[in-house]
Amino acid sequence: MNLNSNTEGSVKLCCSINHNIHATQDGREMNFATDSIESMWNSEYMQTVRQQMLNGERPEACDVCWRLEDMGIQSSRQSAFSELKDLDIHIKDYKTTKPPLPNSLELRLGNFCNLRCNSCWSLSSDRVMNERRKIYNSDKNLPQWLNDEWEHELTLADNANWNWWMSDEFMNTMKKLAPNLKRLYLTGGEPTLIKRNIEIMQMLLDAGNNQCYVALTTNLTNWNEVFFNTLSCFDNGEFQISIDHIKEKNHYVRYPTQWKHIEENLQKLYYKFPTHWKVKHYTVFQTYNYDAVPEILDWVFHHRSYWDEKEQQRLYIWSPIILESPGFLDVRIIQEEYKNQAIEAIKSFKPKHQVSNIWWEHGAEQCIKILQDKTLAPEYCAEYRQKFREYTDTLDRHRGTVWYQTFPSLAEKVFLDG
Repeated sequence: MNLNSNTEGSVKLCCSINHNIHATQDGREMNFATDSIESMWNSEYMQTVRQQMLNGERPEACDVCWRLEDMGIQSSRQSAFSELKDLDIHIKDYKTTKPPLPNSLELRLGNFCNLRCNSCWSLSSDRVMNERRKIYNSDKNLPQWLNDEWEHELTLADNANWNWWMSDEFMNTMKKLAPNLKRLYLTGGEPTLIKRNIEIMQMLLDAGNNQCYVALTTNLTNWNEVFFNTLSCFDNGEFQISIDHIKEKNHYVRYPTQWKHIEENLQKLYYKFPTHWKVKHYTVFQTYNYDAVPEILDWVFHHRSYWDEKEQQRLYIWSPIILESPGFLDVRIIQEEYKNQAIEAIKSFKPKHQVSNIWWEHGAEQCIKILQDKTLAPEYCAEYRQKFREYTDTLDRHRGTVWYQTFPSLAEKVFLDG
């Protein structure tokens, strides 16, 4: 039922696919800039995947979800199933190799962003791309493995068409989908900075489709009045806010976020949108914050406790995004002793404030499950802890930051212990 655009216009099944497994026809990679919605939707690749699913098989592209589910962790696939009932979609119409056109669309209109998040890469942030190009060209101490990875990454970025969303073909696609779209998901880059997102939303409104459920992922550091005024014309939607730590630690991980902007803009969302618009607080669960779940949750409850009974009717969901790549940010590389300490801290967490409509227990359980996973070999973990140090030291040299001062516990336990 869903189609996803990468930031350079290539086509994937959904946003959760980590690898570059794109829709193809006759061996050619398809793109929103050059291919019609009908040709992409009915391509050989899409029909093959649908047949695999109808046969009960596991398409390679969906491997990230299968792996999580095999570990007992809820995947994006399962989360999507649980929300279908709210979108008034006739599921039976899509149980075929040639279904109607998609009624769920996920758009990444380029990599324009204002942050350089440590877990990000060049194809999702032009700021990351520019920083890595500068480091690649000037840092004589760049580790060879990182040099090779960034060389490949920058080559992909150099060959990308960052203006694909300006093409006539893409606009024709939007005109066809706009009247009947049930779900529109906007991300980036940072979607509030991308003017075309406003135009896309306006196309739906002009087609009389204010019932479309609009979701967006935002770093909450930017408030675009025109963007949010347009968004507020829709009946329902959700905000997926990306916060990976709190205060100066979030500044480090999602560099260079200013914490006061997050709190100010979150308040603006509360005032502008009715309480049936839910908030999903996503934390990329990674090496930097493997032991931070209680600290993050404590902020969530403290923050929400300030609001009156009406605002507390809003559903606020905290959930981790389990990161597996790059490997040096995978929490499973942490030594068992320290992962166990983090698990016990999560298990013993008790909110200091009694606030209704905060869902967090399920997310905490997912963190515990990934911390309990022991599938990575000790030699691999040791190698990737070393890569973490080299990667983070590289960023510090160029940003003027000092990771072991910002995360003293991480430095003193995990990395002094090898």
